[in-house]
Amino acid sequence: MNRSIPNGSMGDYRRFESAFSAARNNGLFRHVGGLYDETGLLGDRWPRMLEQLRAAGATNLNLGRLLEGHANAVQLVRLYGDTGQHALLEEMLETDAILGVWGADGTPPASVETGDGSDRLQGAKRYASGLGMVAHAVVPIAGDGGVLQLYLLPVDDPARQDLSAWTVSGMHASASGRYSFEGIAIEERMRLGEPGVYKTEPFFEGGIWRCAAVHLGGLETILALTARQLEASGRLDHPLQTERLGQAILAARTARLWVEDAARRIEAPKSGETVQHAVAAASYTRLQVEASALKVMETARRAVGLSSFETDHPLEAAIADLSVYLRQANPDALLIHKCRTMAAEYLR
Repeated sequence: MNRSIPNGSMGDYRRFESAFSAARNNGLFRHVGGLYDETGLLGDRWPRMLEQLRAAGATNLNLGRLLEGHANAVQLVRLYGDTGQHALLEEMLETDAILGVWGADGTPPASVETGDGSDRLQGAKRYASGLGMVAHAVVPIAGDGGVLQLYLLPVDDPARQDLSAWTVSGMHASASGRYSFEGIAIEERMRLGEPGVYKTEPFFEGGIWRCAAVHLGGLETILALTARQLEASGRLDHPLQTERLGQAILAARTARLWVEDAARRIEAPKSGETVQHAVAAASYTRLQVEASALKVMETARRAVGLSSFETDHPLEAAIADLSVYLRQANPDALLIHKCRTMAAEYLR
């Protein structure tokens, strides 16, 4: 599809397209979708999912974003879909189709308009990643009382895609933007699950560990690029550079341990572990990975210096993408609301 490519971003697109082509040729999306069993659970396969997401993020964060959204969508269809939707999912996986989850509302927001004997969609979703690549998306839309109903919708109409709506400073190659659902007639087979199931835990907030796994891959790549640059320039053994790199390694290692812990708690809980605590741990993992990533990115800038800001430098693209991908809604509230649950073991 035709894309408006910002100045200095051609190399980003080429790197993404190379990574994306390799992933499709190797059946990565099919493989990751197949890790969930027929009930939508990973069980003891969680280390394989974590590694696939981490590796995709390390290769290219835009690829990692698409893979994580695909995994999320596959799980939701397996968890809440009916027999026909399960059959459609298997068909899509067999043909290497890509799925996504598009949650952020556009202007006007996505809604359902009830008419004479039929319902139609109105409005749009924004920040929709994979325009032109995602074949079907799981789309939550608020109904009566604000309760979310999931829909499994085809989203391959080029006329409804608006890539120009993505005006942020990173993740340009993710093909993100606005998708209009204006006037689409709702068929019963499009409704996915019962109203309200979208926020069922541990699959809603708890699933944030998958995003954190992709972030982990991105920050580890930035760390590796920094270490190689220092080695190549003969500055790795300078005491101040060694101290910087050592602190970055500590941050990256901390992030990895948190992600591993959250994935295990959500996907393969031990006896006595509660869903509430697992979800809180996943939420705090997202915050800790963000803190670690900020530390690693700042270290990279200070250690490598001005050249890291050159538009064709690999660190510039990697840092710009991760800086955008890390963002989340209201992290302060997340820290506060999950604190009592996380503090419970210290209050015994």
